[in-house]
Amino acid sequence: MSTQHRAYGDASRSGFTLVELLAVLAIIGLLVALLLPATRSSREAARRMSCSNNLKQLGISLHSYHDAHRHFPAAMGGSGHGTTSTRGNANRLSGLVALLPFMEQQPLWEQISKPTEFDGVMYPAMGPAPWIVKYTPWSTEIGALRCPSADSERTDFGQTNYTFCVGDMVEHLHEPVKLRGAFACRMTSKFKDISDGTSNTIAMGEFGTPAKRSLVGQFAAHQSSGILTDPRLCLAVRESSKRQSYANDVPLGELGRGSRWADGAAGFSLINTVLPPNSPSCAVGGFQAVDGIYSAGSLHPGGAQFLMVDGSVRYLSETIDAGDASHPPVTTEQLAGGPVASPYGVWGSLGTSAGAEKVEDL
Repeated sequence: MSTQHRAYGDASRSGFTLVELLAVLAIIGLLVALLLPATRSSREAARRMSCSNNLKQLGISLHSYHDAHRHFPAAMGGSGHGTTSTRGNANRLSGLVALLPFMEQQPLWEQISKPTEFDGVMYPAMGPAPWIVKYTPWSTEIGALRCPSADSERTDFGQTNYTFCVGDMVEHLHEPVKLRGAFACRMTSKFKDISDGTSNTIAMGEFGTPAKRSLVGQFAAHQSSGILTDPRLCLAVRESSKRQSYANDVPLGELGRGSRWADGAAGFSLINTVLPPNSPSCAVGGFQAVDGIYSAGSLHPGGAQFLMVDGSVRYLSETIDAGDASHPPVTTEQLAGGPVASPYGVWGSLGTSAGAEKVEDL
């Protein structure tokens, strides 16, 4: 009996002591702390890969459009102004609308391309102005246009994190007279127009969507015309202590970057290659369809992803050589004399379609 008692007594003392249990918990906590950054990193890597795939699919869509129409879509266009904003699209439609049938969005395209009635209102073929919220297609969210890394506040419209590049121009953005980038408002381009090389020319890039005063998801409105000759002035709209936000006293756009995927106006749907990725955007003298600096950007750490005209996708750092931000942008008058190299370094050169920059410099 005494032997059994000792055996049972020994077994009762074989568990963890309080000190040992605390030590185990501390080790587990340390391991979790070490693993969390790796988990977050792997999640961002997966989101970035998904975002890259979206851009690649857009590249395929652009090439398919070119095959069908012998040119790329305009960055902004439409079928006419109409007598009211419900009877015409104001020639404000983003080129993304034209890409819909090449993006596996045929049902949506059918709704838009034909006269359609919503809530008792008959809308024309190619829809009303892109700010008409009661027109259901304009409020449709398209998964292929959204980057999973992007922060966003819900709006009444479908949003996009991908848009067209118009090169390093800052003036006459909505009524250009000459192509500078791979795309332009109310102008189409062809592969033969990309004389700088399709692998060295940006077709589309990332930007954010509205999220409070986020630098990549908003744009400063009603800014001074001095920005059009000295782009570095746009940098002053940043919050000094929060470099990823606009200062509290800076007026912002009505909605924000990418807040209406169907709207081709610069504030919503254009990027130019003047200030490097993740820089501020500044609309001069107004908001939406006005001239200015419209920067690319993303919530991927340190840069953003870009679709090149050849269909490849590149990640470009926010520290990319962007030349001299105090240098005046190239003007339409200068372009009339022939190719003009971008003053904004490698970044500006990647935005031009026929700037005659040396390939080895890119």
